[in-house]
Amino acid sequence: MKHYIAKLCFALLAIMISLPASADDLLYQATVVDANDEPLMGATVKVPDTQNVTVTDLDGKFSIKVPQGKSVEISYIGFKTVTVTDFSQKTIVLDEDTQNLDEVVVVGYGTQKKAHLTGAISTVNMDDVQDLANGNLASSLSGLVNGLGVSGGEGRPGEAARLSIRGSDRLASIGVAAQEPLFVIDGFIYPNDVRIGQGQQNSGSVAFNNLDPSEIESISVLKDAAAAVYGARAANGVILVTTKRGKIGEPVISYSGSFGFTDEVSRPKMLNAYNYGRIYNIVKASDPLSTTLDRQKDLLQADELNAMRSLNYDLLDKYWETGFTQKHSVGVNGATEKVNYFANISYFDQEGNLGKLEYDRWNYRAGVDVTLKKWFKASLQVSGDYSKKETPNVKVGGTDTEKDYRLLLTHPRYIPESVNGLPIAAYGPTNSKVNGDQEYSFYTLQNSGDFKRDNTSNLNINTALEYDFGWSKILNGLKLRFSYAKSINNSKNNQYGSQYKIYYMSERAGSGSHLYTPIPGQEDAFNALLTPENFLLGNNGAPIYNGSGSSYVSRDMSRADNYQMNLTASYNRQFGEHSVGALFSIEKSEFESEYLFGTVSDPLSFGGLQSNSVGANSSNSAQFFRSEAGTLSYIGRVNYAYADKYLFEFLLRSDASTKFAPKNYWGTFPSVSLGWVMSQEDWFRKYVNWIDYLKLRGSLGITGRDNTEYWQWIQTYGADKDKGPVFGIGSNQFSGSHLALNKNNQAINPDAHWDKSYKSNFGIDFNVLHNRLSFNIDGYYNWDRDMLLSYTASVPGTVGSSSAKTNFGKMD
Repeated sequence: MKHYIAKLCFALLAIMISLPASADDLLYQATVVDANDEPLMGATVKVPDTQNVTVTDLDGKFSIKVPQGKSVEISYIGFKTVTVTDFSQKTIVLDEDTQNLDEVVVVGYGTQKKAHLTGAISTVNMDDVQDLANGNLASSLSGLVNGLGVSGGEGRPGEAARLSIRGSDRLASIGVAAQEPLFVIDGFIYPNDVRIGQGQQNSGSVAFNNLDPSEIESISVLKDAAAAVYGARAANGVILVTTKRGKIGEPVISYSGSFGFTDEVSRPKMLNAYNYGRIYNIVKASDPLSTTLDRQKDLLQADELNAMRSLNYDLLDKYWETGFTQKHSVGVNGATEKVNYFANISYFDQEGNLGKLEYDRWNYRAGVDVTLKKWFKASLQVSGDYSKKETPNVKVGGTDTEKDYRLLLTHPRYIPESVNGLPIAAYGPTNSKVNGDQEYSFYTLQNSGDFKRDNTSNLNINTALEYDFGWSKILNGLKLRFSYAKSINNSKNNQYGSQYKIYYMSERAGSGSHLYTPIPGQEDAFNALLTPENFLLGNNGAPIYNGSGSSYVSRDMSRADNYQMNLTASYNRQFGEHSVGALFSIEKSEFESEYLFGTVSDPLSFGGLQSNSVGANSSNSAQFFRSEAGTLSYIGRVNYAYADKYLFEFLLRSDASTKFAPKNYWGTFPSVSLGWVMSQEDWFRKYVNWIDYLKLRGSLGITGRDNTEYWQWIQTYGADKDKGPVFGIGSNQFSGSHLALNKNNQAINPDAHWDKSYKSNFGIDFNVLHNRLSFNIDGYYNWDRDMLLSYTASVPGTVGSSSAKTNFGKMD
């Protein structure tokens, strides 16, 4: 019965979507099947450039009217589209579309066919992120890649999200630095321990988050031993980004733009003033045996509670605003047989929701690939970004960027922001200070000139020369490539925090003297309390000041310079059913970073807020750091596939870093992986025809970390004024100038070496329903050894320094 009902449904559908035909129309009837002669139900059959369309029934049969001179097009998800012009055909066979399996995936220092992958490598469909109005790329990847964690990035404009692969962020709990993945953009490796900007963000993370999706061709995520191709810095996984190139054809100019609004999805529901007072009383009087409770002064009285029913000073609602966001991108691309070009410029702007919050960024990218001779190519790409971010300078409560939101949210609803035009401390029923949060005044800080401004700029230059030996029968498939990349990252952060006064009332309204506003009918008595003598009383009769008691100006600046050179030989060739690939590369890189911080107090407001606009009694401080290191690497990879069924890959990378002592420069990181495409076996096709594709794969390898301070293996000295060697314990003894220990005040460890992370992975990939539904299942086990960690045990002061980091940690 079900069989006939299904046939009837498809027949009715075909009738409903077919239009009446003329007398010259041909009635074409046929059956659609797959390569195994199984009928395909629901295939779309249409006549191009007309409205004639139908679908195949349960037995794969169809009937359609075809005007004279027209053809019939038959399509089905997972199969190649077929065009029929010979209407004597009564059976049409659709072949499976293997485009997804033939798809090329970026795997590091090259590409591979997706069907030949043996590691846990995921790719991002850029169509899924192209139109998202996020200010940073990492936030757009949330939920798109199995095993990729995304945290933060949505709280404030310009806030960068953090990525972690397979829980690598958990390593922070035991003191392992650089838990983010290694970022590789167009082949350039951003050192994951070089920090830039206020807060010293990972330079790779900054470069990645600042990319505009309109510039990106593909993103690959290496999660297992496949990351061993990046060796000593790949223990936390690798994210590979490839940017766009021009496509064959006339120049194409494109524009995309979006506008939107940012607002809160929800807000915690807070107690109103009256219920707050009731619960305060319950908690305060919860101990029936208390002998110190003053029921008039310590508890809110009945007249006060009654007055609090009409009080509702909701400061967050008062200052919260809907933000506006916009994104625009203009690009041009094209290509001929000789030249391939691409250029793009984009702009992103986002407003915040609280006070002075705004972020805007410009991105630019231009590249050209030129065929100088038939087998000789050159390429040049220049890219970068410039961003500006302004955020509130919340001094009360430290550097917590969300502090202002929480203080406005939790502000007791019966306490006004100001009385008689003067800002009030939220001291509550006790009228005494518990912590500095009570002295926060959003209005005062927003209107006193306080600010925090960040400016970052990144410039990247990539060049390459490539020679193809395709002219030789023997060397066909061999390519030589030399590349040079340079990255310059700059950051500047300015802060200004003003001194401000905040007041409390020594006498307040109500029978218990708890209210800041008059009780109805007692306005005159309340106004009498607002005399300068009573109102301005603070600690020792003086007004209360913000945390430090003085205004200040600070600036920090950082710059990171990196370059990378590669000489690479790659070989890929097909010999019948044998597919062979090999790669060898020599890589050299150097990087250095500098960081400067300075602050002064009591600047003159009319002096441009510069360090020379301060008085003689101003306090000031400055710090300057510099670090540098270099690496040399040898990379090798061999791939083999037989009949697209049996897959093998072997990787070996040897890294040297000047961060370690010469005897420990080198580390070796091998990896091996195997794959079996079971669905390619004849017996499988015969007996398991409901699975279209099935591959088993496994990998085992070693990756590393070099998360140690630069030059920590050697003793360095520096002048330290007025602090000489003193026997005993204590840091307040002075005996003249001397040479101090190294900059980190740690003991040296010339035996420090790479962390080692052993990675194993087993995966299954299979497709069903004619490749319309795909599954990827991975199980992995990682064991980290020789992790470079600091001892947590205290070291006696007589030692003279803290312990050096040592390779003793392990985690499974």
